[in-house]
Amino acid sequence: MKKTGSLLLVVALLLGGGAGYVAFQQSGQTGVVQPPGDAYGQLGAGKESSGSERTPAAPPQPEPVRPPQQKTPPASPEQPARTPLEPQAKAPRAQAPRGQPVSAVLPKQAESNDVRFTAPLPAHADGWYALGVRAREGGDHRKAAKAFAQAAAMNPSAANWRALADEYVTLRQFNEATRAYDRAAAKYRAGGDDLTARALEYRSAPYRQTLELMAVVPKAGGTQAKLAKFEPPRGVLLGIHVGGAGVVGAWGKPPQMAAPMKPFAVAFRYWKFTTSGDDALVFPGRFARAARASGMALHLALEPGMPLGQISDGIIKRFAQQAKTADLPIFVRFASEMNDPHNDWARDPALYRKTFRRVADILHQDAPNVAMVWMPMPGDLNVIQEYYPGPDAVDWAGLSLYSVPFENGDLTRSRLQAHPLEVIDGFYRRYAPRHPIQLSEYASSNRSGASPQQDFSAYAAQQLREVYWGAWLKYPRLKNINWLDIDMHTDPLVRQGQVERRNDYRLFSNPAKWKAFTELRQQDAFYQSFRQSQCRTCSVNTARPFPLSVPAGQDISGVLWVQAAQPVQKVIVALDGFTVNTGATLPYAFNIRPTAGKHRLQAWVLDGTNRILNETETVFVAK
Repeated sequence: MKKTGSLLLVVALLLGGGAGYVAFQQSGQTGVVQPPGDAYGQLGAGKESSGSERTPAAPPQPEPVRPPQQKTPPASPEQPARTPLEPQAKAPRAQAPRGQPVSAVLPKQAESNDVRFTAPLPAHADGWYALGVRAREGGDHRKAAKAFAQAAAMNPSAANWRALADEYVTLRQFNEATRAYDRAAAKYRAGGDDLTARALEYRSAPYRQTLELMAVVPKAGGTQAKLAKFEPPRGVLLGIHVGGAGVVGAWGKPPQMAAPMKPFAVAFRYWKFTTSGDDALVFPGRFARAARASGMALHLALEPGMPLGQISDGIIKRFAQQAKTADLPIFVRFASEMNDPHNDWARDPALYRKTFRRVADILHQDAPNVAMVWMPMPGDLNVIQEYYPGPDAVDWAGLSLYSVPFENGDLTRSRLQAHPLEVIDGFYRRYAPRHPIQLSEYASSNRSGASPQQDFSAYAAQQLREVYWGAWLKYPRLKNINWLDIDMHTDPLVRQGQVERRNDYRLFSNPAKWKAFTELRQQDAFYQSFRQSQCRTCSVNTARPFPLSVPAGQDISGVLWVQAAQPVQKVIVALDGFTVNTGATLPYAFNIRPTAGKHRLQAWVLDGTNRILNETETVFVAK
């Protein structure tokens, strides 16, 4: 994490540990071997720590906010109770009355874009550009856009495309704007000015829109031929940061996760290497026992705790022995955000790579229940690559990502319309072919120190939806997201920093975020149990582009992937010109039952002024 309040925030969370116990076995292949008894086998007789971990009172359990339209079927021994994705109301059947005609619900067409110019017309691109500037200064942006478009047609320079893009933004023609920005960026890049090209791409990012019609189908088997250690074949592991109050139980008795923490597959906490011989400081044993009792995997953000050159093999081996005897799956994220120059371990990429590989070699050999996670923060991919230890040392690749209303607490740098997954897109495309991907830390802020009186709950909930649903819909190898559940305004473990850069990332106490999170947990692709995620033959709902052919007379579940340049007020889906009942938020679920024959499926996205932001359609055959 970066410094307090940035889009990429640095948080130092140092919580205590306890003793560990019996080994988790992998039997030479990917997967969890489950002995009888509790979630990971019978608890060992390891002693309780009296040192670094305390047991505060459990936090109050929030009242879950469940979507009224969803009903949970009974659980079976093989699969926990989950609910197929459904819209807020059942879609009309083919034999039932149709919905409303689309013409009755779509807004009227926008005014004509016809623009007339007074003769004599300019003969060259520069003349059209000058005419566009005068129209823009006069407030006639439609005329300005027309003039800049003519200038770009006669001379497709970066300046002409950029001027046209700016006018399209003013006119809220966002698809046209991003295409023009892309052409301008390509011109800058072709001329050797990569810095300006990237700056322009960053400028255009909030205006990029996506609208895709997708079908939901059950699918078994992996998303790729070979799965990494602890990698689910499909779906997303739900993780949560667990503070001191998240582990409960009297000393001398088996520790447990507090009730709000239990419906998660992964529990994470910060830790440090130490020269101490105290078991409670070497490894968080009590925390591990609580996670194991709840059927969770453990994620440790393991910081060096000393200069990299001082980490001896003995220090690593003591940690490895405690990790092995903990008898649960452990993700070890060593020396993360190494590309942040504020971190001591960022100074020497070669030393970092060498140390990471040494830690990985020892843990892979001495603690087979450990998967190594390499986690930079988002940034220049060329810089990030300098710290990459190699595919044999890395099991999972991760990133830290935060959705904050203002970048670095700067009110002039709003992130309210940012698309968060675009930050990770390049990283995903480079490393997902080699490793499963994590958002090792993620959270969205509902309260910013830059504007403490404003409530950003709606923004935080929308960003949450876009990240989690986007992982399922668009990034099939993004398989773990860990929520950082802290309020940086008050948490005593947060490093000191500027108040305006602090954010409230709490999940359970914010109704809007908690409702959005509870809704997505009803989809079976989001795992609340680590054990269930390891099933190699279980069927998991998967989204794919809407097919050209579907079975006639059968229910088809659909969803939309939507990214919009303005807040979405409404989404309309129509089959053959008649509306279909559709969910109110991402992933905008709908159901249809087409009769035999050719059909037209359409979707529109509307903003708060009832203006169409984007639209798409597909034609398919039911047979």
